[in-house]
Amino acid sequence: MYLARPSRRWMVLGALGGSLVALVLIGLFVVYPKVGARAIRTKLTDKLGGKLGRDVTVGSVDVSLGHATVRDIAIRGPGDADMPMVHVDRVDLDFDTMRSLVGSVRLGEAKVDGVIITLRRDASGDNFQDVIQRVRGGDKSAEAADSAPGSKPTAITVSHVRLLADDAVTGTTALVADGDAVWTEAGLEAHARGLQINSIAAPKAELAKLDIDKRKGEPPQVSIDGGNITVLPQLALTGIGGTIHADPNNAGDYVIDVTGSYGGVPGKLWTAKGAYDSRKAIASVDLEAAKFQLDRLAPILQHSAVVDYQSTSIDTKVHLEVDRGGARFAGQFHLRGLNVGHPMIAEKEVHDLDLSGQIAGVYDRTTHRLDLTRGDFNTRNVPFSITGSVFRPPPQNVEDYIPFGLAYLDKKGPRLGPHGVQDLKLRLVVPSVDCQRALEVFPVEFTPYFAGYKLRGVFDTDVTLEVDWNDLDATILDGSVGIRKCKVVSEPDDSPKRLKDEFDHYVEVDKGDWHSFTVGESNPDFVKFEDISPYVVKSIMSTEDSGFYSHHGFIPSEFRTALITNLKAGNFVQGASSITMQLVKNVLLYREKTLARKFQELFLTWHLENTLSKDRIMEIYLNVIEYGPGLYGIGPAAHHYFGKQAKDLDPVEAAFFSSILPNPKERYKQYCAGTLTKWTNGKIERILQIMFKRDRLTQEEYDKALATPLLFNKDGSESEDECLRRANKAIKNARSTNPLKAKDSDKSSPKTAKKPKKHAHTD
Repeated sequence: MYLARPSRRWMVLGALGGSLVALVLIGLFVVYPKVGARAIRTKLTDKLGGKLGRDVTVGSVDVSLGHATVRDIAIRGPGDADMPMVHVDRVDLDFDTMRSLVGSVRLGEAKVDGVIITLRRDASGDNFQDVIQRVRGGDKSAEAADSAPGSKPTAITVSHVRLLADDAVTGTTALVADGDAVWTEAGLEAHARGLQINSIAAPKAELAKLDIDKRKGEPPQVSIDGGNITVLPQLALTGIGGTIHADPNNAGDYVIDVTGSYGGVPGKLWTAKGAYDSRKAIASVDLEAAKFQLDRLAPILQHSAVVDYQSTSIDTKVHLEVDRGGARFAGQFHLRGLNVGHPMIAEKEVHDLDLSGQIAGVYDRTTHRLDLTRGDFNTRNVPFSITGSVFRPPPQNVEDYIPFGLAYLDKKGPRLGPHGVQDLKLRLVVPSVDCQRALEVFPVEFTPYFAGYKLRGVFDTDVTLEVDWNDLDATILDGSVGIRKCKVVSEPDDSPKRLKDEFDHYVEVDKGDWHSFTVGESNPDFVKFEDISPYVVKSIMSTEDSGFYSHHGFIPSEFRTALITNLKAGNFVQGASSITMQLVKNVLLYREKTLARKFQELFLTWHLENTLSKDRIMEIYLNVIEYGPGLYGIGPAAHHYFGKQAKDLDPVEAAFFSSILPNPKERYKQYCAGTLTKWTNGKIERILQIMFKRDRLTQEEYDKALATPLLFNKDGSESEDECLRRANKAIKNARSTNPLKAKDSDKSSPKTAKKPKKHAHTD
C-alpha cells in the first residue's frame, strides 16, 4: 500500500498533463483556426469594407498553424452591375505562429491568385472613383497601424490578373488579358500581357507586353513591346517597343525612347524620343520618320492605290507636347516620287507626285476641338495653305451610334460626320501664282486634256467651308477661285474651239460600240438654235440651269446645295452641273466618274464659256443629249415622239423632254406603252408651274398648257412588247459610269474605239 501511493500520484499528474495537452491541441487545431478565420473574415468584411465603402464578401477561410487561405473574395458596390469591381479566387498568407498565439501579428509571404478587376462608367457615374479617393484620404492612424513592423507581408506575389474596363461615355473598352506582379522590400516588378483599347472616337491600340520595374528608393522603369495603334483601317503603327525610364539628371523626369513601324512591316521606321515631367504631367516628344523608300512597306502597299513605290520616299518630323489640357504639335514632312493608280482617281496611273508641308496645331481636351493653325504645303512648285478646326464630341453611349454612310448618327443626340466629327471648318488659300504654273501642278496622266494649253495671267484661290452636321442647312461654302484672271494663249486641236464649227460627236450605243454623227448643218437632223422651240429652251433652263444666260458656267449656290444634299444623304446623290458643264461632260470628256475628270470638267467649262456664245452652247447641248435608246438630238426626238419639227413643240411637249432627261432610257418605256406615268404627269405640271412663276409662260400659255393632253405619235412599226424589249436591252447594255463597277474588258472611249460608225438619226 505504501509503495502504491507514488504511482497513483504520477497517474493523476499524467492524466492532468494529458488533459492539458489535449486542451492545447484542441485549441491549436480546433479553436485557433475558427478564431483566426473569424478574425480574418471580420477584418476583410468590416474593416476593409468600411475603408473602401464597399460590400466585401468572403467565400471560405481556412487557417492552420502559420498559414491562412481565403477563397472567393468579392468587393462589390452599387455601380458594379453583374460583375463585382474586384474578385479574387484565392489568397494564401504565411504568418508567425508563436506571435499569433499571444495576439501579435507578423506576416510572412502572401500569394494572390486569380484577380479580376472590372471598371465601369456610364452617364450616371462610375464604380471606382470614390474608392480611389477613400484610399488616398484614409485614416492616418489606421495607416500607421498598417505600417507597424510585421503588419505587411514580407513579399506579395500576384498571378493571373485580368482587367476589364467599359466606358460607355466615350465608347471605350479596355482589356488586360493576363498579368502578374511581385513585391518585396527591395521593390516591385510587374508584367501585363495582351493589353487592348477600343473606342469609337479614338484609334484602336494593342500592346503585347508591358513591364514595370520599381526598385526601392528609385523611380519606376517601364518597357513596352509589341504595340500596335490602328489610326485608320488602312493605317496602323505597329511593332511599337521601347522604354520609359527615369532621367538621372532631373528628379521626377522620365526619358521616353520608343520605336516602331507601319502595317506589320519588320524593322524600325520611326522613333519617338522625349521626356515626361511627372510633377507637371507634361510630355514632350519628337516623332521622326527618317527618309526611307516606300518599297519597305511593300506588304501593306501592294493592295493600295500606291503603285511603283520603289522610287517613292518619305520623311517626317513632328514635335508633340501633351499635358492635362490637351496637346500642341508642329512639324514638317516631305513626300517625293509618289505614283498612284485607282479607278476613282484617274483612268491611268498618275506618276511623280510630290508634296511637302509644315503644320502646327492645338488639341483642346476640354472642348474636344482640334485647330490646325498652320498648314503650309507645296506640290510641284505651287504653294497652298489649309487651316481650320474640327470638333468631335465624345459619344454619350456607343450603343446610341449607328453607321450612316461615311458618318455616325446619334439616335438620341446630334448627327455626326466621318470619324465622329460634328463641326468642321476649313480654309483653302492658293496665293497668287502664274496661271501656267497652276495648270502644270497636275500630272499629264491626271489631266490629259490639259496637254497643249498655254496660259497667261495670275491665279489665286480663297475658299471657306464650314459644316455643322447638327445643322447641315447652315453649311457655308464661300470664297473665290480666281481663274477669270487667266487667259488662254495657245490650245490643242481638240479644245472647245473645235465646237465653233460643225464637228463629229461620238456616242456609245452599246458597250464598246461607238457611233458618230455630225453636229452641224450638213446633218439633216441638226436643228439650228433659232429653229428650236423657245419652250424647249425655257423648260430645260427651268429644270437644269435656271441662270444659264447669267452665269459663267458655274452655279456657286448649286455647289452649296448639292453639298448639303449629299451630306444629309451620307453619300454622293447630287451634283452641281450647269448646262455648260453637262455639255463638256458629254462632248469633250469621256463620262467616267473620276477625280481627274472633274478637274478637267471645271477647267474646260471655264474655257468653253470664254470660247462660245450662250446660244451656241445651248444649240449644241440640245442637239447631242440623249432622249431615248439610241435617240440623240432634239430634231430626231421631236419627230420620233410627236411627229413634229423641233420649232413646233408646245410647252407640254417641251416639259416632257425635260422630265425624261435624268433617265431617258428608262422613261422611254412610257412611249412604248403610249401613256404617261402618274409621276411624269405630276412632273410636267410642276415644270409648267416653274416656267409660269419665272415668267417663261404667260397666264394664257400656262392655262392652255394645263388643258392640253400629251399625245405620242406612234406609226405602228413595232408592238409595245418589241418597243419594251428594245428599251430594256439598251438599259441592260448601258455602261456604268462608276469605274469601280466597270470591268477592265469593257473599258473603251471615243479615242480608243475602233472604226466608229458614221450615221444620221432615223426612226
